[in-house]
Amino acid sequence: MSAKVKVKNVKAVRTSKSRKAKVSNEALGGVSSGHQCCNRRDGAVEGIQEAGADLSDLFCQLKNPVVAAKLVRAIRCRNRKVIEELIGANCEVVCFFHQGRFACVRIACVFGNCCDVRISFDICVSQGNCRNQF
Repeated sequence: MSAKVKVKNVKAVRTSKSRKAKVSNEALGGVSSGHQCCNRRDGAVEGIQEAGADLSDLFCQLKNPVVAAKLVRAIRCRNRKVIEELIGANCEVVCFFHQGRFACVRIACVFGNCCDVRISFDICVSQGNCRNQF
């Protein structure tokens, strides 16, 4: 899954060294709360972009059947260490739980220089024997 964002109202700003693009708050649907905040960078925007790249990479690895089988087994066996190796440094296992006939893991990830973005999600797989070999 990929998301495309169209940005309008981009203005070229001339600086002494180079030309840079400036996106107005109106183009992003934001409300300006004064002149002092107009030039600040929004860490949440950068965090969302980082999250998109990292989570895309994570889910792309799951196309590999060996990696997918490893994740399924780790969820069923509640193996935090294996799951955290697969999901990367920005993410951690919050908890394991059951939901009906599914074994689940809740994962939380933080992104951005100041951890401005937190994304959490659940992955649930049908319950099976933890010792099953794939």
